[in-house]
Amino acid sequence: MLRRNIRLILAAGFLLAGKPAPAISQETPASGSGNPLNAFMGEWTLKDDRFQQVWDGATVETLTIPRHYTKCDRINTEGSVLCVVSAGDLKGHILWTMGADNRVHHLSHFGTERTGVGVGTLDERSNLALKIGFRDEPEGTYREYEYTWVSADEYTMMSRQYDRNGQATGNWYGGTFVRLAR
Repeated sequence: MLRRNIRLILAAGFLLAGKPAPAISQETPASGSGNPLNAFMGEWTLKDDRFQQVWDGATVETLTIPRHYTKCDRINTEGSVLCVVSAGDLKGHILWTMGADNRVHHLSHFGTERTGVGVGTLDERSNLALKIGFRDEPEGTYREYEYTWVSADEYTMMSRQYDRNGQATGNWYGGTFVRLAR
């Protein structure tokens, strides 16, 4: 149900912006090394430099972020990936590790205050769903992230905020990312 709702919200965000939603592929990104997070390895940028967000529960803002660059690479443990992100003035990193419990563990840090910790699942198509709490958002709130593959070289990312009672706040952000290099 959550995956269906995220896809509907993602499509609504694109429609509000006057653009058709990308088709969601059933194709599995190439996995390669045996690392379950291998599909995310490589260099990425925002498609058409576009990023969308809602911070007041209603108003969709479309941002242009030229030269957004993310590099995701394996580190010295199998089942992990470190992504270093440069998005204009915002810089940060994301670490994902696949635990023995088959859950993906998330740790991220952006700017000076945006530290996120969470856990999620990776499906057979390498789609990633995470529940993350952030230090700079109200206590008890969390975000659900959905990374959904459009093709082996393109994925969408949607983040929706929930209050301490598990109710959607209407705040979200997201974009489509395309691979620059493997």
